[in-house]
Amino acid sequence: MRRIATEEAWSFPEHMAAILALTKSNFDDLDLRLPRRSGVPGSPLYNGLTDTDGERLRIMDADDVSMHLLSLTSPGVQMFDADTACEIATLANDRLAAAIARHHTRYAGLGAFAPQDPKRAVKEMERAINTLKLNGFILNSHTNGEYLDNPKYWPILECAEALDRAIYIHPRCPSRDMAKPYGDYGMYTALWAFQAEVSVHAMRMILSGLFERFPKLKIVIGHMGESIPYNIWRCDYIYGVHKGWGDVPGNLKPSEVFKRNFWITTSGVEHTPALKYCIEVLGADRIMWAIDYPYQVSPPAVAWMNSAEISDADRELIFHGNAEQIFHIAP
Repeated sequence: MRRIATEEAWSFPEHMAAILALTKSNFDDLDLRLPRRSGVPGSPLYNGLTDTDGERLRIMDADDVSMHLLSLTSPGVQMFDADTACEIATLANDRLAAAIARHHTRYAGLGAFAPQDPKRAVKEMERAINTLKLNGFILNSHTNGEYLDNPKYWPILECAEALDRAIYIHPRCPSRDMAKPYGDYGMYTALWAFQAEVSVHAMRMILSGLFERFPKLKIVIGHMGESIPYNIWRCDYIYGVHKGWGDVPGNLKPSEVFKRNFWITTSGVEHTPALKYCIEVLGADRIMWAIDYPYQVSPPAVAWMNSAEISDADRELIFHGNAEQIFHIAP
């Protein structure tokens, strides 16, 4: 069975060096805690992120993983000034396209862009798809504490919809306005803050009504839906209350938007009860498999999906069929 892993992190030395430089500045941000350890050349995570020709492929072969959908690792380019962010996004897309060209049956890729400058972001998005033939886009959630419901970012959404390419909203640490409660006990990354941050981002988009303006926009979120599927009934119920109070501008219930415009991946969540629940609530056609390599290891993610107690038809969709459709990957 073909296995396409859809949230597989990647970087390159110039990007890692630029992030590491921020850790040595006076820029205090939760996003810089991890790179102080992982951004050092030669560290295991650095090696895993920057390798596309060696160990990554050997691991994929050993675990019968057909393809990695590569995306620039969090926090991407969103901590830089606009000019630097645009330069690094352009270089990232060129490097990613080159890696795909070297291993065109093993890699697909999501293009980076700099939301700090929406006009230049749109140009780079168009180049990423039309010239470099990448498969979609990666956004590492908030940009300077702002989310995609802000109208200044709507040209980015308009472009993604027109190109028929999904935006994968990947977590990063909470913004400064949200950060304080997450700074202790290791809560600032995937232990808790990542899913909290992306779920806030997604719900702001859903409740703002922007999907009525962009009805064909495709958004992908990882980690079995960043907790949203488990709260969708209550979201609908409370939405009705707030709609009566005039607090929400949208006309569609959260579940209607989520089931129409969102897809989720299993990245980092190898838990069959959660998978079965999401199949029941969303449908197997809204779920894609992922490993979250190199932040999580490959063998258990493969073994889990191989043996999960779901139908073979659903397994085919989740392992590769949905990714082929959503990310325009040739069967």
